[in-house]
Amino acid sequence: MRARTPVTLADVAALAGVSQQTVSRVVNNLPNVSARTRTRVTQAAAQLDYVPNRLATSLARQRTFTVGFVTNDLSLHAPSQLTAGIERAARAAGYSLIVSIVPEDSLAAVTHAVRALRERQVDGVLINASMTPADAATLRRRLPDLPSVFMDVTPDTPVPAALLDQEYGARLAARHLLDLGHTRVAFITPPGQAVVENTREHGWRQVLAAHDLTPVAAVSGDWSPHGGYLAAQTLLAGPPFTALLVANDQMAVGALRALWERGLNVPADVSVIGYDDTPESALLIPPLSTVRQDFPTLGARAFTHLLAQLAGDPPPTPVVTRPELILRSSTAPPQTPDRAAVQDALALLARHLAARG
Repeated sequence: MRARTPVTLADVAALAGVSQQTVSRVVNNLPNVSARTRTRVTQAAAQLDYVPNRLATSLARQRTFTVGFVTNDLSLHAPSQLTAGIERAARAAGYSLIVSIVPEDSLAAVTHAVRALRERQVDGVLINASMTPADAATLRRRLPDLPSVFMDVTPDTPVPAALLDQEYGARLAARHLLDLGHTRVAFITPPGQAVVENTREHGWRQVLAAHDLTPVAAVSGDWSPHGGYLAAQTLLAGPPFTALLVANDQMAVGALRALWERGLNVPADVSVIGYDDTPESALLIPPLSTVRQDFPTLGARAFTHLLAQLAGDPPPTPVVTRPELILRSSTAPPQTPDRAAVQDALALLARHLAARG
């Protein structure tokens, strides 16, 4: 059986009734092609099962049309959603994505990951690792000829960046609790090494301080549900509180479990608000109030920033995306003494009726 002759650019051009140059522009996702012509070429390529020769294009342009993404644990909500957003944007632009997971957010670990990606001839990198301004600037100096966009640094860091205004989102959450009337607020904070995410705690403290309040207590977690569970247990062993600010939704899951085990009702006894708006948050009991961060959009914006560098444009000013507050059933005004007495009486009546029945 004779091998099938590969379909060429000329074959697609002949079927679509356009020039080979036009087919090349469509295949490489270049501008200045009308939507109708682009559709005709795409349909012709699909009909012929045309596969572009990326190697030849790479040699001609001195590019691999591949970008790298350095990130932390993909089991966490933010990295997985960022990866999805970047991959969709890269695919639409004709690029492939290589993901490298770093075991820790240290300069050494991130440098090793970026250098490994560079050895694979990526055209540029996106870096989602929590870094101090000094470490990010050092990494940029070490690899001056590699286009890069940082996604987990503070806004004052002197590197190309696409960021989320995490402190703004934290302030929204804290203001919501204070507007409800809470004055005894506890925190479950990010891990100590989380540079940017610790601005969430800073935002919480700013709002409380503006009302002459301080947190009842603050305990750090490790981003996981189990970490939130342990942190909440520690808080429950201390002074009482009526509201709990949690640095991410996954730790809030563990906190809800710890409160339930203690016999506390959410939100009647303790209001809980998370951060991130994971898909599961709306399905918890009770549904979790939280701060929504649009990670897929951030990933796409970061990739657009990287494309601008690859095109030779000057690094754009960092674009900061603002989160939004999502209110559900896990937050409510604190109980007044009268309300607490009514709740206790209703609970006693329910137990009495259950015993008789």
